[in-house]
Amino acid sequence: MTKASTMSLKDLVHFSKEEGDFFLRDRRMMLISSDAFGMLCRDLIVALGLERAKRFLQRYGWQFGVSEARYLNDMFSWDDDLEWILAGSKMHNIAGRVFSTPIRMNINKSEGLFDVEGYWIDSNEAKQFLMHFNKHHEPVCHFLVGYASGYCTETVGTKIIFKEVECVAKGDPRCKYVGKTLEQWGDGLPEDLIDDGQEKLEDELDRAYKRIEKQKEILNRVTTVSQELTRMILQGKGLEDMAEILGKSLNCNVIIENQHLDMLTGYGQVLDSSLNKVMEHLAHDKGSQQYSKINTMLREHCTVQFEIPEPFFFPHVRLVTPIMLRNQVLGYISILKPEGRFGELESVLLERSANICAIQLLNERTVVETEQRLKGELLDELFNPSADISAVSRRLAYLDHDLSQPHYVFVFQFETSGKKGSIQDARSTALREKIMDRLKRRAEQNGFHILMSTKLERVHTLIPQAYIEKLNMKVRDYGESLIEGLGDEAVTTVLGISGVCHNRTSFSKAFNEAVKAIDIGRIKGKTERVVLSTDIKHLSILLDARRPEELEQYASNLLGALQEYDQKYATELLKTIYYYFDNECNLHKTARTMNISISGMRYRLDRIKQLSDFDLSNSLTRFEVQLALEIFLVLGKIDY
Repeated sequence: MTKASTMSLKDLVHFSKEEGDFFLRDRRMMLISSDAFGMLCRDLIVALGLERAKRFLQRYGWQFGVSEARYLNDMFSWDDDLEWILAGSKMHNIAGRVFSTPIRMNINKSEGLFDVEGYWIDSNEAKQFLMHFNKHHEPVCHFLVGYASGYCTETVGTKIIFKEVECVAKGDPRCKYVGKTLEQWGDGLPEDLIDDGQEKLEDELDRAYKRIEKQKEILNRVTTVSQELTRMILQGKGLEDMAEILGKSLNCNVIIENQHLDMLTGYGQVLDSSLNKVMEHLAHDKGSQQYSKINTMLREHCTVQFEIPEPFFFPHVRLVTPIMLRNQVLGYISILKPEGRFGELESVLLERSANICAIQLLNERTVVETEQRLKGELLDELFNPSADISAVSRRLAYLDHDLSQPHYVFVFQFETSGKKGSIQDARSTALREKIMDRLKRRAEQNGFHILMSTKLERVHTLIPQAYIEKLNMKVRDYGESLIEGLGDEAVTTVLGISGVCHNRTSFSKAFNEAVKAIDIGRIKGKTERVVLSTDIKHLSILLDARRPEELEQYASNLLGALQEYDQKYATELLKTIYYYFDNECNLHKTARTMNISISGMRYRLDRIKQLSDFDLSNSLTRFEVQLALEIFLVLGKIDY
């Protein structure tokens, strides 16, 4: 009686000195190196493709396992059937194929029970695969799977199927197998069920030839459509024409969407707006069957096929692939039909069309970016106080921008905390692009086109007052909606907003107002992310005190009416208000200082209020007026 654990190579083979051959009993044997076996597998994969080579190796392994089980049964008298089964694992070790270690064995031959699990340690088949190919997404020990299935089927007497569930060649720490009868597999039966090993290589080659013919037909159709799509690009046609060509070629509906899943164009019934944002809806519906597939596509940028259920425009099957350029998603292209599944032709043609769409979108983006750069340069020139405003306005009018209408100036500032570096710079760049995208998309959705430019860590833009009014929002609320959700601990977004510009000559001044508002935002810290120039009032003057003409203008805006009245009627209203403040707004003290009656003092204060609309009971108003008086004194406009 023999046990599998005691079996060794010397028990199996003998060497004939006369003939120079190895024998397994009376059967001649060959020695083959592991590298030669690896080259054989590589050539099969290259010639037949991975799936067909997989089936061939499994059948080869099956026949090998069946034959080896029979030889071992003829050679030895086993203690029991279990030892005969274990001899197969021992043969792996002796032959150098793999070190097989069972970790669970539930076998009862009389009851037809076979349920085993174990590890294949140091698999030569996996090692050889990695020598010739990259890591694969599926296990690759196909010979070992076939061998185990054939060997155990022969020893047990009922069909046994093994499945490799972990594999070194796909990145697992070791190879792991599970073996069961067909009945025990149930619903978990492997899709690539091993046949009985009778199919021959010529049958596989015949199928491969037929597939090559089919691939040739697919290639011809794909090439024809690709050439037609390419000609359309060269003729200056757009995405709408491309969608029509693809739809007519495949006799199906087509949708082309941008990276935000907004429909750009389409062909067929899909132009109905109810299909807009379908994928975005399903991508957030965790209860839907499509949730996993759509998010896999969004995450891994791969082609997926899924069904769209009711209550959308019409239930349909959709094949969708991302439109990629330089590892960036530009959009998505989908083909749709009411039912069934898409085949290889549709998948290949859709992916080829996605590449051509990427070229078209790149062309369109280049045109838009060139136009935006030109607009940005004109906008920066508009903010330059020494620019020829008439010339700039005329050039912008050619680009359909009317500067005669009231506008706000928005300036976005991106503040990086701590030491600046590539990470902070990348975040600032990402924020700039996100802000500009929000500005552009929201304005276009409401029928407006806005001017934008970027400079260093800023974004400058003109916002039409009519746009804000159409939104039925206050300008501060609109600004807060733009920067909502932006920024983090490393980069903070601050928005400065000017007052309304009613004429083309005031844009430079309004730009400075917005910049000063940002400076105030810096002083106030993170509590103020949107600052209006109307919020800071006199503080804007303090931020730019080196410009006397602006100081004078500020004081004249407040006190000009009183100064003009005094000069015209030889009154002393400015002097009265000066001494009124100097006497801490005490009516009686001021009257005594100016040597006038109480009634005369009241008359003057009433007259001041009528001419200037000052509320002298308001502390902020008093401060601004007193500041203006001090500016007049410094500039020599008054002398008290």
